[in-house]
Amino acid sequence: MSLGISVLLSWSVIIILTLIPKKLSELEMVFLYFTNIIFELSIFTIFHLNLQYIQVSNDIEKSFSDLVLRIIMIPTVLLISSNVLLYSWKYLKWIIVAMMVLSFILIQKLIEWLGIITTTNWNAGYTVIMFSTYVAFSRVMVWWIKRADPKEVNLE
Repeated sequence: MSLGISVLLSWSVIIILTLIPKKLSELEMVFLYFTNIIFELSIFTIFHLNLQYIQVSNDIEKSFSDLVLRIIMIPTVLLISSNVLLYSWKYLKWIIVAMMVLSFILIQKLIEWLGIITTTNWNAGYTVIMFSTYVAFSRVMVWWIKRADPKEVNLE
């Protein structure tokens, strides 16, 4: 059941990504996607292995569910947030990104309820801080990608 819910959440996020107008090119989004995967897995590993705040279930289905969320859904949400932050809207883009970050509190509670992960010494504030850091990192990477000199990028 947990794998089905994780896949459903991931596909829902992928559908949302296909529906929004993109401000980044395909190459920029692919680079950003893989950069977000590396960053997210690094931070998660620190909380999981080093600090032991998060424990992933030993069940194979629940471990795959965690991987689907970590490798597909979260980086895709970060792609969406990066595209939204490039819109010219003054306040609406920040409201949308704040709602996205706050929705991760519900997702965190859902994956705890499904038994995918268990958290000790964790609260909703940590989730907000962690995902706000992900969004900020993704935004910095977009800034860095956009500022790259076109002469340095050789696509041939």
